[in-house]
Amino acid sequence: MRVNRRFLYWGILLVAIGGVLVAADVRAVDTATLTDALRLWPLAVIAIGLSIALRKTEFSLPALVFAAAIPGVVVGGALAVGPRFAGDCGARGEPVSAAPAQGTFDGPATVAVKSGCGSINVKTAPGSTWRLDASNTSGRTPKVASAGRSLSIDATSDADSSFLDAGRDAWDLTIPTSDIDSLSLIVTAGQGQIDLAGARVGGLALTVNAAEVVVDASAASIAELSAVTNVGSLSMRLPANSDLVGSFRVGAGELQLCAPPGLGVRVSTKGVARHVTVAGLHETGSNWENPEFASAAHRAYLNVSVSFGTVKINPIGGCR
Repeated sequence: MRVNRRFLYWGILLVAIGGVLVAADVRAVDTATLTDALRLWPLAVIAIGLSIALRKTEFSLPALVFAAAIPGVVVGGALAVGPRFAGDCGARGEPVSAAPAQGTFDGPATVAVKSGCGSINVKTAPGSTWRLDASNTSGRTPKVASAGRSLSIDATSDADSSFLDAGRDAWDLTIPTSDIDSLSLIVTAGQGQIDLAGARVGGLALTVNAAEVVVDASAASIAELSAVTNVGSLSMRLPANSDLVGSFRVGAGELQLCAPPGLGVRVSTKGVARHVTVAGLHETGSNWENPEFASAAHRAYLNVSVSFGTVKINPIGGCR
């Protein structure tokens, strides 16, 4: 019987992809095992090369099977691990704590934080002292650089060889309520809980990449705000006792904004495929302001650009 090798190749490839997806769906394999499958990608390249080199030899059929099965396992692993990765980062075990890092600002400071896969909790404390308690399942420690008026924290270590080997982070960061000129937070493939009670921030910049971040700034003072959400979710309670100018960009994600009573809010939206709701009702116009805007003691002027996603202003039930 003559076998159409093209159909055979695609058949084996699809069976391998489907097999991995089914195994992942019934939880027969954990995320760490799926992540290990992704490391086989160089072997997939070798398998395809061997099948081409051996196509006119007696080993052509086994090489073809090998060349279809290995890429199928890699592709299936990639499709299966994506939705899970933000939860456990493909890491086994509990995070191991490192020695805490801390310091004191001697004036208005600039703070930049870039977290890795895992969780980050940010809170405030009176005074001018900051503190980072970091742990990681692989024993990795973040890069911390500080001075009297600056702090930089980066999850990427010089020793990192692969994002897949980075492990799962668990960070607790305390920042002072003393003046902060600028605060930048980048959260990737994880969860963030940000409570800025009492903070006085000149400029707050948030970037959410395939992550879920909740920000409570209701008891903070923030002059300028910018936020970007890429395939993620950002929920934010706006400051109650300060004027604010903010810009938000949503790409394939969700943005929730909650305004405290008495804050005047004006929102201008633009973009395609946008879906904006105010208090649960669909908003068809590009500009909206709440009834108390004209008489409010403090006002928030917000510009929202939506590439693809949803924006919910004062959603029913409140922000997360």
